[in-house]
Amino acid sequence: MLAKPGDFFTTSGGTVKADLYREAGAFCLKQNRQLMPVSTSSADAGIAKYASAEIQFRCLVAGDRDLKRPTMEASPDIRIEMKRE
Repeated sequence: MLAKPGDFFTTSGGTVKADLYREAGAFCLKQNRQLMPVSTSSADAGIAKYASAEIQFRCLVAGDRDLKRPTMEASPDIRIEMKRE
């Protein structure tokens, strides 16, 4: 996992996320592996808030059966459970 805030001039969480993908790709490449994204989240800058992002990933060897096109879904901020009795 990698996570970080943007700087004062970064307004987009997507920009921060792109930086994180570059860092993750370089990390995996140093191990002779390939980057496999697992999940991501990001937030744009706002009043008294820096842009930020987080990515979760795996570094897999070429040919690994889990190395495929990622189908990531955003994690919900709120979870509501209804129980019937």
